Amino acid sequence: MNDPTSIATAWMDQVWDDDAGLLWNPPGAFSDVAEPRSVHLVRETGWYAIGLLRRSGPGDHQRAERALRAVLGHQYDAPGEPWHGTFVRFPEWPAPKPGAVEWVDYDPNWRQFVGTALAVAMTDFTLSPALVEQARSSIALAVTAEPPDRVPPTYANIALLRAWLEAWNGSANTTYAAEVAAAFRRHGCFAEHNSPTYYGIDLLALGLWQRPDARADLRRLGEEIETALWTDVARWWHAGLGNLCGPYSRAYGMDLRTYVSGLGLALWCADLPAPLPALTTDRIPHGHDLCVAPLLEHGRVRVPAPARAAFERFPGPHAVHQIVDDHPARVATGWLDDDVMLGAESHAHGAQAHGQYHPATVHWRLPSGDIGWLRLEHHGPTRATASERRLEVDCQPHARRGPQPLHWDSNVEPAQVAVEHWRFPGLEVAVATNAGPLDVVTMTQTPAPSGITRVTLTIR
Repeated sequence: MNDPTSIATAWMDQVWDDDAGLLWNPPGAFSDVAEPRSVHLVRETGWYAIGLLRRSGPGDHQRAERALRAVLGHQYDAPGEPWHGTFVRFPEWPAPKPGAVEWVDYDPNWRQFVGTALAVAMTDFTLSPALVEQARSSIALAVTAEPPDRVPPTYANIALLRAWLEAWNGSANTTYAAEVAAAFRRHGCFAEHNSPTYYGIDLLALGLWQRPDARADLRRLGEEIETALWTDVARWWHAGLGNLCGPYSRAYGMDLRTYVSGLGLALWCADLPAPLPALTTDRIPHGHDLCVAPLLEHGRVRVPAPARAAFERFPGPHAVHQIVDDHPARVATGWLDDDVMLGAESHAHGAQAHGQYHPATVHWRLPSGDIGWLRLEHHGPTRATASERRLEVDCQPHARRGPQPLHWDSNVEPAQVAVEHWRFPGLEVAVATNAGPLDVVTMTQTPAPSGITRVTLTIR
């Protein structure tokens, strides 16, 4: 698996719809909102075009131009509306109307995702003059229609893409990029800390910042941030378990070997051991993110030499600690051991991305050689701390709904669940808690009447 562009583009070939000039959604892609091959993918078709142009096989250039024209035909032109200048997610879905809900009825970030692909296509490859003119006008619309205050500098993955696209369009000054860099420098990390999928987009954007034709300040800042980001990721990486230690600000799964993540793709593009599912089937969990691999490889992924060793061999047991933010206070901690790793975040306000935020996690090696995992689900503020083979969790009441139950979710059926002891294949856990009775079937605990529920897991 050492040719990301060829492999990813061949996989996309399987879902190309020649009638529409767009990719179908393959099995495993956007499975939470659409059945396979029921909607077409606009953003991913733009990424596919980069793969075709890079592969440059018989008929690839013609198909790439056709794909780009189809993408360009799905940009909203609705002055005065918040979706003005962004692109359609799925052409089969109804167009947004007044009162449309952001992220549900339209996605404003498609401006940056599609715009950067268009800019790379027309800058680095030979396209027909008419297509170049159309693409340039489309990018200008995406950039000028972007509300100036929508993407704060702390919204890392989109802020990084936005800064480069605006500079490419000639409509930016250095202030915004400097603010993005300052937000990172504050604690040496992004607010989206430990986000496997969005780390891939961060690294894609940082590759764009370092292009030879990029502005000088972008090149300098891009190199600085990219080096620091990889250095931090290396601290949290467990090469033996093939995963990033929790906690996760945003993650679509718990085992990177079972779904496509941006970080997995970046390691693949850097020719390092990459946690990815089998890419030989059309059904790949979160497979739509595989489509970005050609653009990620095209921009180059540079892992600094001191960090590379951590991705090739586990350096031994160690603790990690990272201040993520001050207001509200967020602190991530982790313990990585030979056979197990624990991650935790103390966050005064609780989850930001529903279903993606995992503040207390455990990973271990199963007797079969696979990876077992355990995570806390709690819909309220969580203050968690990880130390040597120990995970301490304080669950706070929800501001409006009061005390919330705790649920422990795992990909492994426990062999034993008792009040003070859990046993999984390959893992023994001592449990101390002030919570109510444990439902041994669902591993759910009723919160204490005080509204603060404490749980301590000790790995034996």
